[in-house]
Amino acid sequence: MILQTRSGEFPIPIEVAERLPTVPPLPEVSAPADDERVREFQRWLDSSPKHVIDYERLRRWHLVQDELAASAKAEGRPFVVTEDGLE
Repeated sequence: MILQTRSGEFPIPIEVAERLPTVPPLPEVSAPADDERVREFQRWLDSSPKHVIDYERLRRWHLVQDELAASAKAEGRPFVVTEDGLE
């Protein structure tokens, strides 16, 4: 698995990937052909409170990893994807 950030793409270590919540692919809301995908994703979210929690955990993890990657890039050091943000 690969994590895409504003600072580049980074491999996700297996031990981190195993802890990530399972969420269906997010639809591109800007593309008109994805209207049905947006509705399907919304139905998935609405079908269980656990889905909302999983989505929020994954979203927060992405935000934290993006910030950590940007900091590493600014400081000229390597970045390794972590579990930070999954709590």
